[in-house]
Amino acid sequence: MEILKSCDSCKARKVRCNGYPGPCENCIRRKAPCHFSRRKIPQRRNVNTILTSPPSPRVESPSTPQITENKPRRPLPELYVDRLLSQARTAGALGTEKPFAVKGIGLVIGNASLTFFSDNRLLYLSSRLRNDRVKELIQRISALIGARLGQHPDVVPSNSLGGFKGSQKDIFTFTDRTEANAHIKLYFERVHPFYPFLDQGEFEAMAFSPNFPGRIAQNKAMYALYHAVVALGCQAGTGGKFEPGKGRAWQYLSRALAIFPDLFSLPDSLDVLQAMTAMTIYSLNISCIAIEHFILSEAARRAQNLGRANLSGKVRASYHRAFWVLYTVEKITNFHFGRNSIFVDHDIVIPIPSVPDAIMGELDWFLTNARYARLLSKAMASLFSIAGTDDPKAYYLSIIDQCEIELEEWRMSIPDDIRPGKPYQTHGMQSTLLRLAALRLHLLYNSFKLSLSRATLHLAANTNHVVSQARQAENTRAMMETSRHVLELTAFIDVEPNTPLWIMAGIPVVALFILFDLVVTNPKHAGTATNLALLDMAGGHFSRIEYASGGSLPGSLIGEFAHIAREYVNTVKNEDASNQPADKQSLTLLKSPPTVFSTVNRAGPQTLSDNKLVSSIGSSPPLGPPQMPDSLAFDGELTLPLDDTLLFPINDRYFEMDDEVPMGTDIMDLFNSAIDPFFNQIMDPELQN
Repeated sequence: MEILKSCDSCKARKVRCNGYPGPCENCIRRKAPCHFSRRKIPQRRNVNTILTSPPSPRVESPSTPQITENKPRRPLPELYVDRLLSQARTAGALGTEKPFAVKGIGLVIGNASLTFFSDNRLLYLSSRLRNDRVKELIQRISALIGARLGQHPDVVPSNSLGGFKGSQKDIFTFTDRTEANAHIKLYFERVHPFYPFLDQGEFEAMAFSPNFPGRIAQNKAMYALYHAVVALGCQAGTGGKFEPGKGRAWQYLSRALAIFPDLFSLPDSLDVLQAMTAMTIYSLNISCIAIEHFILSEAARRAQNLGRANLSGKVRASYHRAFWVLYTVEKITNFHFGRNSIFVDHDIVIPIPSVPDAIMGELDWFLTNARYARLLSKAMASLFSIAGTDDPKAYYLSIIDQCEIELEEWRMSIPDDIRPGKPYQTHGMQSTLLRLAALRLHLLYNSFKLSLSRATLHLAANTNHVVSQARQAENTRAMMETSRHVLELTAFIDVEPNTPLWIMAGIPVVALFILFDLVVTNPKHAGTATNLALLDMAGGHFSRIEYASGGSLPGSLIGEFAHIAREYVNTVKNEDASNQPADKQSLTLLKSPPTVFSTVNRAGPQTLSDNKLVSSIGSSPPLGPPQMPDSLAFDGELTLPLDDTLLFPINDRYFEMDDEVPMGTDIMDLFNSAIDPFFNQIMDPELQN
């Protein structure tokens, strides 16, 4: 409604008012309150009140501050692709500019992965060790990986339960229900609390009903879901194997995989999503690692598509469960494998349901895991990606700070008795599920902490005056302590076929190589003896994997790195004992700052900075001619004694879009298996006729 031209006081006194906005001159002179009323428009019957109001600009009350039109707006975030498009076919300098990115994510793939041995890294290790032991070991591993990936095992024997060659009728031959029901109960006891995407009461009522065989014969999605759940329960018992195509659990899974091609042609539904979720969970173990990404990607795509459907009631609640289970699994798995996520976070509006099945003591596993997955997603989108800012290096450092703050907030949200960052004590945990959940939380926390610390050191090694010496020292020590914690936890990891790869091998092998690099670079450090003991412990863990897998997973090869490190340290000690006069002279030289080396093997002129310090004295036997890595991150003050100075090698250069992937060997391929011929076979539609 329109505001009157005279204030209430002037109108009552019938004097001229100088008008809105107040206060007017008369009220100021009389020190009276000045208020302007609105004009009352008489209402007419059967007339819309909006039509009776004359159009007038919106006027705020005198007490409300007016919003100016020229308020600065927050710009949209700029990506590097925006700069590529805006400067395409122009005379700009973008053609010679290389994008900078903080690499180092991914425990399995990537040229910055600690599990990846490039020629540059092998050259550095050979120069430090003064032998080719590591190079020879890598060659043995590479030959073994080539032989393993070149094999085409008979993943589905002709006499197996899951032999699906033949007609569609043969595929739907039903299994022994008594045995299957026992596996279903085992599934809900051991697997379901960590991946609670099903309603236990509804599924058991359906699976145990007398008419269930006839029902799933008409529903392919339900058939695949049922056999995937039975396979998971069988694997959680004694029916799982590390090799694809082996064991009773795989026989059940092969029935679900036989239906997998048909699921592509089915419309989005809860049954299809649940079937793919169950197969995704099974694919997290070593036997399915070759097809894990294919199944997980399709399941994630279905999960996002189904969010647009108009679901209600129990179906809606079940969808929310399946969505967040897949979101968590996909984010955590892809982060540790160095892959981009399928889920688009800014489109997610799915509420997080309350899941009593996933509450263990005071721990809400479902919510805690989802929050961690979101934290990894933020890091993937902002830290481990190419920035389009003018100062990407300072930007990355600020993102690392924010990630560290949020990681600490996540840690503090976990109950105190199982909180990561504290010693892992099993005697205070009565529940087996709680002990396993606590172990996974400790590994997740330490894994992300290692990623952030290494990203900081990588940033320091490739920039000038961005990361201070004190921060380099803090992150190098943090990497050593965190790696120690991870290797201490290997004694509690279940070496079983149903243990996810990133828990059983991915995170431990990265921690092992961090300590290996620290020992080789700093053989005289005060913590070397402890690091060697933990390397031996880690070697025992990977030997357990080889023993449990019947030799199919040659984990003992990884344990040989511990032997190489120990022999090197013993050699250094023996040479020191025979060269005591030279040692006294070295100790005298240590009172002065060490010589500083610039990085080598880089294009362009090099500058010395506090981010690229390499000690030329003492931390290893004399080498000639020296072959230094791209950079060493320095830990400690220049005046500290030798055994308190810690250096960490950064052998990988920063990522450039035009760079080719360097040649080398990825140690994690030891845990891969060649089952692609099998998967191509089940994807062949002719077999379903």
